[in-house]
Order: sequence, then structure tokens, then C-alpha cells
Amino acid sequence: MSEQLGYTEVKNANLTPLREAVTKWSQAPGKFQQIDTNFGTDVTKGLAHSDWHGEAADAAWRTLRAVRRQILAAAEEARRVHNVMKQGLEKFTSAKNTLDAIEKELEGHQYLKLNKHDGSVYLDLPDDQEQNRAALTKSYQDTFAHYRERTRTALELAAEADSALVQALTADVNGERRGFNDHAYNSLDQARKATAKDLKKAIELAGTENGRLSSPQLAQLSVLMARHSQDPEFAEQFATKLGAERTLKLWYNATHPHNPLYPDTDVDDTAWWKSAKSLQQSLGTTLATASHADTPAMAAWKDEMIRLGPQRLEDSGGRTHPYGFQLMSNLMRTGTYDKDFLNTYGDKLVAWDKKNNTKDGFAYWSNTGDTDALNLIGRRGDNGMDAMTGFLEGLGHSPEASTEFFHKPAGGGLNPRFEYLTQDRNWIFDGNTQGGPRTLPGHEALGHALTAATTGYAWDADEVAGKDPEIFRHGGDRRTAATADVMEQVVAVYGGEDGPGLLHDQPGMATSLGRMGGAYVDDINYHMSGVGEHSKSGDAFPPAYRGRADFGRDGALNFLSVLGQNETSHGIMNQAEHLYTLSQIAAHPPADGAENYAMGRRALLTEAEARGVLDQSRAAQIEATYAHDSAEAQKAFQESSNWTRVGYNASTPVVSQGIVSVVGKAGPWGLVVPVAVSAGQEFAKVFHNDAIFGGPDLPEPPQDASEFYRRGENQFGEVAAQYFKGHGNELDAEGDLADDLKEKYHGTGAGEAAHLGRKPYPG
Repeated sequence: MSEQLGYTEVKNANLTPLREAVTKWSQAPGKFQQIDTNFGTDVTKGLAHSDWHGEAADAAWRTLRAVRRQILAAAEEARRVHNVMKQGLEKFTSAKNTLDAIEKELEGHQYLKLNKHDGSVYLDLPDDQEQNRAALTKSYQDTFAHYRERTRTALELAAEADSALVQALTADVNGERRGFNDHAYNSLDQARKATAKDLKKAIELAGTENGRLSSPQLAQLSVLMARHSQDPEFAEQFATKLGAERTLKLWYNATHPHNPLYPDTDVDDTAWWKSAKSLQQSLGTTLATASHADTPAMAAWKDEMIRLGPQRLEDSGGRTHPYGFQLMSNLMRTGTYDKDFLNTYGDKLVAWDKKNNTKDGFAYWSNTGDTDALNLIGRRGDNGMDAMTGFLEGLGHSPEASTEFFHKPAGGGLNPRFEYLTQDRNWIFDGNTQGGPRTLPGHEALGHALTAATTGYAWDADEVAGKDPEIFRHGGDRRTAATADVMEQVVAVYGGEDGPGLLHDQPGMATSLGRMGGAYVDDINYHMSGVGEHSKSGDAFPPAYRGRADFGRDGALNFLSVLGQNETSHGIMNQAEHLYTLSQIAAHPPADGAENYAMGRRALLTEAEARGVLDQSRAAQIEATYAHDSAEAQKAFQESSNWTRVGYNASTPVVSQGIVSVVGKAGPWGLVVPVAVSAGQEFAKVFHNDAIFGGPDLPEPPQDASEFYRRGENQFGEVAAQYFKGHGNELDAEGDLADDLKEKYHGTGAGEAAHLGRKPYPG
């Protein structure tokens, strides 16, 4: 069982948010009923009295009836949610009132006192009554028992309400169906009883012998797990009662429906694999939820799971016998696991992998006679045989764990696990090493884990993907000195001497590296903006968090030069640079004085230098790769300008809380950058799609290096002219500043990249 609520947790509970939620939910059913009324009056009434007939009319009526069913279901679901929340509030309030009453009753009592830490009642005697302690203790035995029972009952009532409320509100009664549900739990008692029944059935189905589980039974198990995957008590009870080994057997069973020992088992392949895919997601989330339980039983489950990692599942009931690591890692792809469990598991996995899977040796996880498919979710071609891939996806959804896993050693240098995974590990498992580098699932997973470690967000969180533009608003920036330490290692390795070769051999890392660079564009530009290691423009690039990353100018320049070599990372980083700079100059309107103008000017010049590095590296790489194929070189130059062919996310404002969100029309765009929070309104007023990316009148894609550079140069001029428009020639928007931008872009940026940055990977 999960831990019961303590005395102080109940006694000091702030019920105001719950009370407010109950009030709001009480109003929701009426609002949905009004929507239904308006829908009937404004939409269906007119059609009902029209002479519209035929197939189109029939289809329209089916749609309208479905919409009305959803509105009514929403009203009923809202009513039921209100009921359970109201009951929960009543029970919590009753428990709290009991504890408050006990405290009030004991106030000023001659001998009895309340322990305000645990709720116990004790004798507090004056010195002249100490000789009577034994007699008084005996005489107050019934009183002690009375208060003890009242306190225990109140705490149990609160714990029961807490558990049932969680079960009612986290249960997905809809299963895999979308939309509202008018069968949601209507009371706490109903939620508790239904959850207990579901738990018993889920454990029974999960323990079925391999080959004995039918398609309908697997579908039932999948629905049960999806319904309760985020209920902490259900999850902990399911995991511990099933046990670690049977958990592994369950997932093996789900991926091996056809057991020759039991040919008569009802297995419909289409239905089976649909349910198995859903089960992988919901079972993984359930185990992730359970991993946070602080109980002896769960601790034992974790220890046993780690112990089983390097062991083959000999008693699998099937023809093959995968390792425990292979099965469990594939269940780590969904949910947010406890960081301590992930780190301990990962430490054992990496240590064992190092011993058995060397870069020049046999690909340990592969088995040419093994046709298992242990993974059913994620990208195509990821069959789940590599235990490291699933584990890294788990880190990618658990930022705190990932930051800790890749932490920089106290004495500096590289984290051994980071060094092994980025530089030394053998990632090829299928024997197909011909045809050059491939975008491997393992490299993508490593990029996801490092994105989480450096940003503090799950790699696919809406904030990071640009779907929810709030990552860098006040309080939303999760970067810390610890995340910056990981980013420093990323810059050191991928911007190091072997960086071009690493990115060439690991193309699956390009998107993540670009996004990580974008997340730290303010720190990168801070280091790029100085002369050597001196006179960094701290005022123009103030620290956004404590313990900002220290890349050094050379480190920043080298990292940018490597990112520039890959089309994907070049585009993402170029876009991040441009958006960040626009926010900086929007935050410092030139009309506000010379100091603001100096800030905006520095931001523009630094972008010109950084993008000069990116563009020179891209051009050099294209020329090195396609030295003997002018047609392919021309195509590469054209595609390398696609980062400008993006638009704003139509579902969000151009700027929300000072954050720019963009979506791509071509390429893997979708990122957010740490723009100046105060710049929002000015940014939205001054800049729009045309000013930033050229809008519908974009010039023709560049055909060669000279046109490629000219396009970048023109963009700086257009932005400068737009920004300083109407502020007079004294701000030299089209004079000295334009010349300085060109110099920074061509001379310092591209020029230094050619001499100091990393050379292109040999074509």
C-alpha cells in the first residue's frame, strides 16, 4: 500500500484550491447544457426546417448528432467529476475539522497537551504533580484512547478520500476512445471498488502463461492498464504483486502471440498487435508511476529488476530468450521514471554494455537467429533489440534523471558514461554497415536524452517542440548550472577535433544538437560577442540563469562550425540565431536612446558573426561532399535555405509571454529560443513573417555559394532597415552598421570559421 497521509499533512492542508475547483466544476454542467441549447437553436434548427436532402444532408446530420452526443457527454462527465471532487472535499473537510476540534478541546486543559507533530495526546504535568504521574496516566487511559481513535479515524478518512480521488481523476474510463465520456466514476466509493476490481483482473491477465493469452484478453488488459496508468496506488500494487520477473514475461508474452505449444489460442494478428502497442505505452507509464512509490515492496521490485537485467529470460515460454535489460528498457519509453531508479539501472546497463559491446567487437545485442520485435512504438526500424536505446528514451522523458546521469565530474572533464555513449560505443547491430552513415534509432535516443539533460524538459515536451511557446517565460527556463555542465560537455565533444566525424557518423543527432544549440543560443552568443576571451558583451547578453554555460569563444565558434556542416543542424541553429537576435533588438528600441541602440547593434553584429560561421561551414561541407557533382551541390545549396521557409504556429500568438514559436513548412523545425521576455509586444509590433523570413516573396533558392552568402547578407540589411526605420540616418541603419554587418558575416564570421573552425568532413 502507498504511504498514509500524515497528521500534519491533513491538519495543515490548504483546501482552498480544491474548494475553488469544486465550485468551478459545479458550474460546468450548466455551461455545457447551455452550449447544447445554443447548438440546437443556432445550428440544427435551421437545417431541420430546410429542404436540404440527399447524401450530403445525411452525412451532415450524422456529424451534428455526434457533436450533440459529445456535448451531452461532456455535461454528464462534468457532473460526475464535480460529484467525486465534492465528495473528496467533504471527506477532507470532515477529517480536518475533527483534528481542529481536538486541538481546540485541549487548549487550556490542566494536564493534557497535543503533540502538534503527530497528533498524539500526552500528560504535561507541573512540577508539583509529577509524583502523581502514574495515577494520572492510569486515570486518563480512556481519554488517550478516545483521542487516538478520533485522530486515527480522521487520518484514515482523509487517506481514503485522497486515494479514491486520485483513482477517480486519473482513471481513463474512455480507454482508447477519444472524446468525452458519460460513464466516468460518479462517486469515490464507485472509483475505489472499480479500481480494486480492475487491479485484480489486470494481475490475473498479466500472469497468464505465454501462449495462453487470447487477443480479447490482451485487449482487456490493455484497456485496464491505460485506465489506471497514472494512479500511484494502482501502479504500485500492480507492479509489486506481479513481481519483476513476471513483468518481463508479460511484455515478452505480448510480443510473442504464437506459441506452438498452444496453437488453439484465439489470436487475431491485427487485433493483437494493436493491443500490444497500446499495452507497451500504458504498461510503461504504469511502471513509471509505480517507480515513485516509496515502499519496501517497490524498492525490492526495483532491486530485482536490476538484478535480472544481465540475465536471459530462460523461462520465457517461447523459443527465444532475451535479456532482462532488453525487455525492461523497451518499457521505459513512456512515462517519467524515478530518477534514482533510472540512474542505478542505467549505471548497471552501461557497465555491462561496456564489457560486452566494444566498438571493434561483435555487436552484442544482435542475434542473427533472433527475430524478436521487442519494441512496437517509436520510429520505424527500431525493433527494441538494443537495450540502450529504450533506456535513453526513458532518460529523454525524465530530465532530472538525465541531467544527473550525464553530470560533469567534480574534477572537470567528461562524464565516463557520456564519453562512452557519444564516442566509443558500437551502435550498429544489424550488420548493415554499407552505404555510409544512417540515422540510427540509438543516436536519436541519445540526442533525446541529452536534450532533456540540457534543457530540463522532456525532449518531446510541447515547450521544447515549439507547440507550447512558454519554455523561457519567467519561471519557465529550467536551465541550471547542472544542465549547463552537460551542455558544456556536448559543446566540447561535438565541437572538438573529432566533432565533424562524429556528426557525420551520427546524423540522427543533428536535430537534437541543433535544438540544444538553440536552447543555449544566448550563452553561445555571449561567448561569440567578445574579442578573444575578453570584453564579452555582458550587458547585451545578460545571464538568464545562475551558473551559465562557459564555452569560451573558441568552444562556441568550433561548435557552431560543426553544426553548420549538417543541413539539419545548420538550419535549426540559423533559425534560433535569427529569432534570438530579433528578440534582443526588439527589447532595445532605438528610439529609447544611444544605450539601447548600442545593445541592438551588438546583438545584430554577433548574429552576423555566428551565422557567418554557420553558413561558411555549410558551404565548405557542400563543396567538399559534392566536389565532382555540381548538380548535387546546387541542390544542397537550395535545400540549405529551407530554414527560412517557415511560418508561425497558427495555434498560438506570434509572441506569447515574449516567446516566439515557429513551425516548419520544410525541415525538422519546431523549436523555441530564449528570447527577451520584455520584448514580446515590441517584437509583435515591429516584426512579422515578411520581415523575418521574407514571407511569400522569398527570393529563388541559391544555386551556389556566392548566392548562398548573398542571401544571408541581404537578410541582415532588411532586418536592420526595418528595425531602424524612421529613426534617422544618425543611427546608420543603412550606413556604417550595414558595412559592419557584412564585415562580421563575411570577414570575422565566415573568415574565422575558415581558419579557426572545424574543417569539413572529407567528401
